[in-house]
Parts: sequence; structure tokens; C-alpha cells
Amino acid sequence: MVQLAYQDPATWLELGQPDPILEEIAQGAGKPQLEKRPDISSVVATRAAWAPVFKDFAEAAVARSNGSVTSTDIDIPRRDGGSCRALLYKPEDGKDGGRPLVVFIHGGGFVYGLPEMEAGLAVAAVQEYQCVALCLSYRLAPEHKFPTATDDCWDALKWITQNAARLGVDLSKGFVLGGTSAGGSIVTALSHLARDEKVYPPLTGLYLNVPLLLAPEAVRPEQQPLYRSREQNAYAPVLNKAFMDMYTAACDPDDLQNSYLWSPFNWPGGPGKAHAGLPPTYFQICGLDPLRDEALIYERVLRTEYKTPTRVDIYPGLPHMFVPNFPTHPSSKKYPKDALRGIGWLLNKGEQDTV
Repeated sequence: MVQLAYQDPATWLELGQPDPILEEIAQGAGKPQLEKRPDISSVVATRAAWAPVFKDFAEAAVARSNGSVTSTDIDIPRRDGGSCRALLYKPEDGKDGGRPLVVFIHGGGFVYGLPEMEAGLAVAAVQEYQCVALCLSYRLAPEHKFPTATDDCWDALKWITQNAARLGVDLSKGFVLGGTSAGGSIVTALSHLARDEKVYPPLTGLYLNVPLLLAPEAVRPEQQPLYRSREQNAYAPVLNKAFMDMYTAACDPDDLQNSYLWSPFNWPGGPGKAHAGLPPTYFQICGLDPLRDEALIYERVLRTEYKTPTRVDIYPGLPHMFVPNFPTHPSSKKYPKDALRGIGWLLNKGEQDTV
């Protein structure tokens, strides 16, 4: 198979050259649509401002389905006796049971976010593939320090395997786990936990959307030559070093250098074992994103060292989470279409060639 451009690390820095159309939009529109500030004191106000925007977005996604998709709020129990809210999307066709499941975990740096953020893709997947989709929530920092978010989602994943009939799914027909940004970090950690603890039925696919995978403090010498986007894109729009520093301070992980939950790229096990046995994985990666290279390095390791089927869509010159922040950019229409095709590839268990 012909090597694609992103498979050559020599091309990665070129991906960080700002997109000229984005620069024109930014100059004309000013600040991104979802404004935030890189200080912990502003987190609560930002959450309050974002919540109605994404709830309206989720309601509109269901409305566009013209009655073909239903939405239900459910509560998933946690280990501490509390519960986390989730959104369950199902086809409205009178049939129940036997469908594959796609689970989505939202992003927001572990400090922002709600399950409605993933509603657009969830509803589209239900319509296109007649699956069931479940969008999870988790407790946020700084009120709940790391790894509370990962723990909450791990509890949810185990609950799902025990309540498949209640959800109307057959996990043996498809059990896909997807996440955006911080949610992608959680997904990567959960995929390893599920493998190590032999969760059954096993996950059949992973969707990593601009994932956070490797903290600067945890970079190993062999990774360092390819780990350049944190520096190259330190002042990028939407996500940059100032926000990454704020998220880290809010989460306050115990051990930045050695925590494999915080940097799941460095999962223990050693060469040939750390990432063995993981399911096909689909990546969406942005070129102007500080997180670009950790995703590209991880994909490269999965593909070349573990022969894991992978699929990649990459967006040169565009920043982290550009779609909701710059919705008029032409690629903001392409991005969700790519994501939907990627979910379809995962539901087919990655049987096509790596692309």
C-alpha cells in the first residue's frame, strides 16, 4: 500500500502551518464562538455559558432526525454511590435489542463539557447505522481532581456490559468507544483497562478525536524527536500552552511523569505488550493542534509495531476543536462527515485496509 503523507514524520511540522482561510475567518469574526479564558477562576462561568448552547445543539440534532431517533436521559451508577447522567439515542422503529453500541465521551480539558457536546455525531450514527449511541458525562475538575473523570467512565463502561439488554444492544455485534480531546484520553485509558481486566464482551473499535495522550513531563527519549507540536503550536487558537497548563493545574494529577492514566501512551507492559490486543482505531487529528504529534506517534506505534488496523483523517493548518469554534470554515462541514464514515469503519471492525 502506498504510504500516506502523514505516515512520514518529516511532514508533520508542515501540518502546523496555519490555514489561510482560517486566518481570514479569524480576522473577520474575532474571537472563537466558544470563548473561554485560561484561568481556573473562570471555569464555572464558562460552563454556565456553554451549557445552553450545547443543549440547544443536541435538541436540534434530534429534531433534524424527523422522529427517527429518540433521546432519553439515564443515570449510570458510580462506585461512590452517586450517579452520572448519560444521553441514550436509539432508532425509533419499534424494534429493540440486538443493535451495536457506540459510546461517546465528551472533551473539555477535564474541566468543561457535558454529554450534549457529542449529540450531533451520536444522532447521525444512529440514523446511518441503526446502532444505539450513548453519550456519557463525568465529574469535572477542579472540584473533582484527576483521575475522577476516568474512574467515572470506567464505572460506566462496566455498567454498560452488565446492562446491555436494558440499553437494547448486543455488544457482540459492535462495541465502539469514542472520545474527544480529554475524552480521547479517557477512551485510550479505558481501552487498556478493558483489555487488562478482560472486560466481556470486548471493545470492537476506538474513536480518538484530537486526543490528549502524552504529557510533556512523561515524554521518553525515544519519543522526543517526534514530539514537536506542543512547542510549534504553543500559541495556537482554541487550545494552546496556556490552556494546557490551566487544565493540568485544575486536574492536579499525582505524578505527571509516571501516571499512565494521565499519559495513556505510556501504558505499562513494555515493547510489544503495552498496546497489544487493542481494537481497530480511528483518529481525527488537527495540524495546528498542540496535541497533534502525540496522536500521530500513537497511531504510528499501533500501526507499525502492533499491526492494529488504523484509519486517519487529518486537517492541516486547523486548530483543536475548530468545528464549533469556526463553523463557517469549509472543513467544518467535512469534519463530521469524516467522523461518521470513521464510525462506520469501526462498526465493520476495521476490516478495510488502513487508509
